[in-house]
Amino acid sequence: MSDPVLPFLGFLSLPPAIGLRRRRRALQRQLPLLASTLARSVHSGATLVVALGDAASSLGQPAGEDVAAVAAAIRRGVTVDAALAGWSDRSGSADVGLLVTAARLGHAHGGDLGVALDAVAITLSDRVEVADEARSLTSQARTSAAVLVALPPFGAACFAVLDPAVAALLLTTPIGWVCIVVGVALDLAGAWVLHRMVQRALR
Repeated sequence: MSDPVLPFLGFLSLPPAIGLRRRRRALQRQLPLLASTLARSVHSGATLVVALGDAASSLGQPAGEDVAAVAAAIRRGVTVDAALAGWSDRSGSADVGLLVTAARLGHAHGGDLGVALDAVAITLSDRVEVADEARSLTSQARTSAAVLVALPPFGAACFAVLDPAVAALLLTTPIGWVCIVVGVALDLAGAWVLHRMVQRALR
């Protein structure tokens, strides 16, 4: 017999877009640690392949899962360059692309891979700090946007409570219905515009 709680819990799961966004943000925060972990392994004499395997076992999700997939592909016979390039393509992240580019160039053409990975770790850490600062600066804008979106329906509800004639006009006449539909549409449009403005500021 199926558990009656499970269907209810399904409604609590995050929408795919939100889950993907949170995963990318978590990965972005882990990438500096990943780069520094790889750099330490390389400095100690390990090859990039060994460093990837060690990092996969020491990192949490989601970076550990991604690096484990790269290491598994290499064990199956995929070249290091192709495995790293595949990770970069799947992630769609510029930060992953930066780390992968440094690792691929260092592995293919030699040079001091550890120094390159150290530099990438610093760069990625700076990017995380900038992103955190941008989110902090836009928190006030998000609060203001929420107030602006909530104010029209709240005001309409207050007027309807204070004056029964307003409630009758809005709820029982065609003109009132049109006003409600137009008001809701404009409010939703304003919410979408404000959301886009905040998201653009975070890019």
